[in-house]
Amino acid sequence: MKLVKIFVFLSLITCHLLAHAEQAKDLRVTASPWSPYVSRNLPGKGVAVSIVTTALKRAGYTSSFALQKWPDDLESTRLGVYDMIASIWFTEDRARDLVFSDPIFENRIKLMVRSDSDIKISNPDALKGYRVGVVEDYAYTQGAYSNLPIEIIKATTVEENLQRLLAGDIDIAVTDEQVALYILNNKIPGGIRQIRFARDALSTRQLKVAVSRKRSDAEQIISDFNNALQGMKDDGSYLDILHQYRISP
Repeated sequence: MKLVKIFVFLSLITCHLLAHAEQAKDLRVTASPWSPYVSRNLPGKGVAVSIVTTALKRAGYTSSFALQKWPDDLESTRLGVYDMIASIWFTEDRARDLVFSDPIFENRIKLMVRSDSDIKISNPDALKGYRVGVVEDYAYTQGAYSNLPIEIIKATTVEENLQRLLAGDIDIAVTDEQVALYILNNKIPGGIRQIRFARDALSTRQLKVAVSRKRSDAEQIISDFNNALQGMKDDGSYLDILHQYRISP
């Protein structure tokens, strides 16, 4: 009888450990809409989410995904309500609460003007004296132009920023190139013909995923993710995903 009790006890412990391990492998992932990287209207919820969920699956994790408004996705991941945020830039402040991955994509932040404008946008010095539109709370609002004598006009979304540019309410817009291209091609009829992009990027940022430090295994999750992401780049499946969204690396 004593042996039976020991066997039952060990079985319960084993079941508990297995259940805990399975739960640990199931990640709650979030992000805010930012087409074409994150969108409920795109296949796979957008290119960033597609890359992230594919890499997690390769690493042996299951995941559930929920869209939230910015910056609710950041704050809820910081607090541990969600385990991972699937589309985020690194800052020192964020790193206090999050463990960051290797880059999943390089964002090119560019200046843009109306096609009929004679403004030269070859470098940040070109912004002097102009009204420059940025998106409030985006990390690139602290870019190379922040100390120049210019008027910063903040919008709540990239689309609002571009609409202001087309309406003449601002002279220059600053935003991510791929996001602007998506909006101009899909949300503003004829918009792509009315905008001129700077040839060179004002700056580049590394798009990453991050795991809440509330999880004791945050470092391990990121290590597993990085290994899987590198495997995707090595075998070409990473490029395949980019091409599905007509995005060049």
